[in-house]
Amino acid sequence: MLREKRYKQIVHEVEQGILEGKYKLGDRIPSINSWRIRTGLSRSSIVLAMDELKSRGILESEQSVGYFVNNTRVEIAHRILLIFGDMNLFKEDLYNSIIQSLGPGVLVDIVFHYYDRGTFDMLLDNLAGKYTVYVVMAGKFEGIEDQLAKLGGKVILADHFSDSLKGRFSSVGQDFANDTFDALVSGLSRIRAYREIILVQKHRREPEERYDGVKRFCQEYGFEAGLLKTMADMPVKKGIVYLTAEDREIVNIITAGQRQGLNIGEDFGLICYNETALKEILAGGLTTLSTDFVQMGKSITELIRDKEIRTIRNPWKLIMRKSL
Repeated sequence: MLREKRYKQIVHEVEQGILEGKYKLGDRIPSINSWRIRTGLSRSSIVLAMDELKSRGILESEQSVGYFVNNTRVEIAHRILLIFGDMNLFKEDLYNSIIQSLGPGVLVDIVFHYYDRGTFDMLLDNLAGKYTVYVVMAGKFEGIEDQLAKLGGKVILADHFSDSLKGRFSSVGQDFANDTFDALVSGLSRIRAYREIILVQKHRREPEERYDGVKRFCQEYGFEAGLLKTMADMPVKKGIVYLTAEDREIVNIITAGQRQGLNIGEDFGLICYNETALKEILAGGLTTLSTDFVQMGKSITELIRDKEIRTIRNPWKLIMRKSL
């Protein structure tokens, strides 16, 4: 996945250089060794990028000399900007999925607001009118409708955003309350071994709607519900299922249980949000509730090509492992 992403980035960089006049007709572009030093990619990956550009008539090669610009008429269907909060393993899956689903003739840039409203506003102001499509992860930011409308391109909202934006812009995201509720229902047979469900969540970027799903499930199926900001320096209690999306809290819960001699998946349960390879092996396997970020990327690509404004609820999955 990562190899494919980086290979496409080289293709896009050459196209962008031609569009901006950095590379003119007949100019020699950087050598394969130069690309290797700058990107850290293997020779075979860089040759893949060069071969794609040659097959489209953009580059030509001369043996033992290098690659040259053969055509400056680069056909770009879209110039796409991804505005993400940050990058992590599951958002990398999303990014790769978008790149792979788009195909040739598309330029993709990515910037990060790091959940800072000032940075977010600055990015929207500075980059308005420069792209045909804006894919925006707005998180909890409110009152941004007018800014999004002034971007001058198609706006697609992704993952987490205010309900007030639905219907005004195309979107593909999670329904955090209902996803949590539905996932807990699907795991009810295992959860019945416990008496209480506690959501551990303090980070300002995390959706508060998750607790709505927890409370609804507990009310309908006879469990107690709780909400904690952190498990740091707190004991794990028997008969409780802990839910969290934060890696630090996963460590707090697991280490507390080990100190107390309690068995995860027997004395207490743990469900983590957002599937990663590490969670598959940590503590013998952690149960995860995760949206499908690969499918989210495919749906975003579908919305880029669609002329209508649509709202898509991204699918979730509960992966049962030892921790529940």
